[in-house]
Formats: sequence, C-alpha cells, structure tokens
Amino acid sequence: MSRAIQKNFRGLRALVMMAPDSNCVTLQQTLLKLGLEVTLARTPPAGEAGPRPFDVIFFDADDGSDAGWDDSTLTDLPLIALIGSEAPSRLARVIHTRAASHILKPVRSSGIFTALLLAVNEHALRMRQRQEMQALHRRLAGRRVVTKAVMRLMTGCGLSEEDAYEWLRREAMQRRIPMEDMARHAIGLGPDPAQDAGSNQGRATRPD
Repeated sequence: MSRAIQKNFRGLRALVMMAPDSNCVTLQQTLLKLGLEVTLARTPPAGEAGPRPFDVIFFDADDGSDAGWDDSTLTDLPLIALIGSEAPSRLARVIHTRAASHILKPVRSSGIFTALLLAVNEHALRMRQRQEMQALHRRLAGRRVVTKAVMRLMTGCGLSEEDAYEWLRREAMQRRIPMEDMARHAIGLGPDPAQDAGSNQGRATRPD
C-alpha cells in the first residue's frame, strides 16, 4: 500500500538560514503564502541546542550556514539546500548534510513548493525506513539471544532443541514477559524477571 503524500504545509515551522538578500525575500514571501511560519537566521537561534523546534530547514549551501551542525541535526529534520555555485566542495557539503531537496539561486517562487514537497516526503520516507531498520535489528538481536539460550539449555541440561525452546516459551508466558528477556536471564545477561516483578511466583526452575 502506497503512503499518502503530504501536500499541505500550512502551519509548518521553517527555519531559513541565509543572508537577508533578494533570494531570502523571495523564499520568505513564498513560504508565507504557502502557510508556513518562517524564522530568519544566519545560524540556529541562540539558546537552542539545535534547530529541532522547527519542522523544515532551508540553508544557504554557499555561505557555510550549516557548519557546526552535529550528525543528529542532519538527520532529524528535512533539509533544503539553496545552491548558487556548482563548485565540487560546496556540493560535497550539501551531500554531507543529506539534504532532501534543493533550490537553485537565484530563487524563484515557482520552484519552492516542489522543493518543499519533495523534501518533506523524502524525509518522512527516510524516517520510516530508519524505524523499520531499527525494529529489524532488535528482532535479530532477540533471535540471537534466544538461540544462544537454547544452545545453553541443550548443552547444560541435556534437553533437545525443541524441549529447550519450549521451556523458554513456557517460562516467559508464566512471567508475562518477552521470550527474549527470559532468554537473557537464562544465559546470565539479565536479572531474574520474577525478582523484578517483586514476586516469587513463577520463579524459573531448572528444566529437567
């Protein structure tokens, strides 16, 4: 199923980091017409650890306004680069920021909505992919610890693979905890779930 494309940007908070020239004026006026709230600055506003109070950032790739941003800033928000020079060093900086879209200078009102639409939706896609990847890594880590616990029960208690897995599943169900947590306890990587719950009921017993 395809994801809905965001087309309405009314109410979004935009940080525009560039010199107050004609390009800036055109950009600001167009964003205001699109319903965005616009803040102008050469650098992130004082008192903020980063530009996270905003929903989208426009930055001038020619004047180094993105210098000093940390990696989390570069991935937390959709970035749109304003590019006036095709010098490789400046384009390399745009690539480093992973800008989701760009606007060529001199800025014209006709291309701003397109750049905004591409940036916001591309960034949303990146965030979904990152969350899916993190969830996949967690599942893989959980499977590894369960496999390790099963092997430990097989060698230490003489159980078959099926019986070792069933013991872990049953103990986890009795404690109402994820099987991965039970597996971590079984191999000594986590506390006794029964003690954490403040109860001795269902305390793990050595499998026969």
